[in-house]
Amino acid sequence: MFARIFTKEEADALLPEIRRVLAQMRKARTELQEVQGRLPEARGLTRRTLEEEARFLLGSLEADARYLASLGVLLKDLDRGLVDFPARVGGEVVFLCWQEGEPEVAHYHPLSGGFAERRPLGKASSLPPPEARPGERRPGA
Repeated sequence: MFARIFTKEEADALLPEIRRVLAQMRKARTELQEVQGRLPEARGLTRRTLEEEARFLLGSLEADARYLASLGVLLKDLDRGLVDFPARVGGEVVFLCWQEGEPEVAHYHPLSGGFAERRPLGKASSLPPPEARPGERRPGA
């Protein structure tokens, strides 16, 4: 279903990179909107230059979106900086939900839900019980 299932700690560790990419995407989108606004009046070489710049900026946005997807992250809303991470909470596959401005990943919602259905993570709710974690040894085991 998903290429990667995150723990809260793994999602938190990616936040600096996600913040960087979101800022880069917003900058490219703003520049693209400016270029597109100048296109209707442009003629000749100026128009071709603007069209090429628009193609480059659009390609940059698409590449950044693919990069986030390659990390296993789902970009839900660039304006709000809303990102989901597939995870398990209490044995159920859910999305850890983070919005730019929040210091850490602290919420989740069901796969079929969205931001409106997000709930706070409990202290240990982002991890399955120790006996369910593959490759981890319990004391005395």
